[in-house]
Amino acid sequence: MTRARDARAPRAWTAAHKRAREHDEHDDWRRRRRHVLAFTSAGKPAWTRYGSTHGVSGLCATLQALGAVSASAMGGELEGAEVGGRRLARRASGAMTYATSSDRGESAATLEKHLEWVERGVKMLVTNAGLETALAKNAKFDVGRALATATRADEVLGQLARNLSWETCYVFDTYTAVRVRAEVRETVARAMVEAMKTVTKPFACVAFGDDGRVGAYAKPRGHRPTTIAASDLIVLMNFLRVVSRCEGDEDSFTRVCLPEFNPDGFMRAYTARLRARDGDAAGDEGQPVKSTRASSGSIGICIITASADAMEECRAARDALEKRLNDDGALAQMVAAAGESMSIAKLPSEALGGFQDASEPLLHFVYNRPARHQHVSSAFSPSLNGADVKAITRAYASTYTSMKETEGVVDASGPGPKFIGAAQRVRYERRARFSVLACVGGDFEIYLTLKPSTTTTTAVALCNRLCVWLRVHEPELFVEE
Repeated sequence: MTRARDARAPRAWTAAHKRAREHDEHDDWRRRRRHVLAFTSAGKPAWTRYGSTHGVSGLCATLQALGAVSASAMGGELEGAEVGGRRLARRASGAMTYATSSDRGESAATLEKHLEWVERGVKMLVTNAGLETALAKNAKFDVGRALATATRADEVLGQLARNLSWETCYVFDTYTAVRVRAEVRETVARAMVEAMKTVTKPFACVAFGDDGRVGAYAKPRGHRPTTIAASDLIVLMNFLRVVSRCEGDEDSFTRVCLPEFNPDGFMRAYTARLRARDGDAAGDEGQPVKSTRASSGSIGICIITASADAMEECRAARDALEKRLNDDGALAQMVAAAGESMSIAKLPSEALGGFQDASEPLLHFVYNRPARHQHVSSAFSPSLNGADVKAITRAYASTYTSMKETEGVVDASGPGPKFIGAAQRVRYERRARFSVLACVGGDFEIYLTLKPSTTTTTAVALCNRLCVWLRVHEPELFVEE
């Protein structure tokens, strides 16, 4: 039996979704609710979310001309505009320009952030140096052709553009981790360090779930920097998920750039699966856990190296890592954990304090820890549909921006969640389909989506109890960097 697709999760982006025959004068193309474009300072298109680059060449040239006129007449680049219910955002970066238009009501700040992520995605595939050097020599250089030579470029960028509407990583600039016991994660990380010793010029090793959550990652001992930047991990997870989905059971060895670490250079990413031995994987409580995912019994693994000739070494390291983790049982536990999301209905009673009663007011929550570069995002309530999920993601984006811009602090004696000694800002917004409660403290942020009928008293009480429970359970919720 084919498993039904979860309407609350983004679909995989394929070539069919691109509608390559459409162009900027086509009615269907104009009806698309959100467009994303990348083009050079000469107005030559490099990539478009919908249609072909040839089909949007006139539009790209016009947008670039408008930017040039704005810079000449007003002394600054055109960054955005709003016309006919659509908002346009434009970002000039070196020899490249990125633009997006949307009728979904996102703020200018949200769209500008989307373009930053698209820029990172492009640089991951072709490097900043590759773009700047080629375009400096020839302003009419075909960046689109360069992208075409990159691994799964259309799928990677298309999936990234789609995920911007669905996934909280791109809102909070922090990545998500698999919830698993700290000892299991530490065992996997130690085994990764040992496995990398046989690889020439290793940079990092990452284990990841099919949904892009990080199970564990490790850097070689003595390697600097000691961590991977959150923005690099987020775009890397998007890349790896696409490659893993497209390659299936086959391993791959592809060029990849980590823009925050080194925007001007390529490394190599070896991607494969680690398969748990046959049998049910034991969960945290010792009970068998069966995964219904297509790739049940395995997780993704990526070994990043600076050596272009290290594929066989990476393959041997992967084999050794799989054997070691199967021998000590850690792989089965990690696989089981990666197949489970944090369902609100399955949280223990102490996490919600009895406030999640029969009315089930809590629909979703995000617990963000900027200092850890990670956040927890629960599974969305089954009562929500895909449109609701995208609306909630947009609401988080606007609330997050507002909280960052808020001046002053809500007094600790007010109706907000209490953490002694922590300065906090609290915001509660009622919307037609849901309400959002946001609390930003000294070293944490929490965002709750609730049914619109939820009282302020219940919302605050839920937030208080949930904060305390999450704080206590951080060792199993986050990767220790």
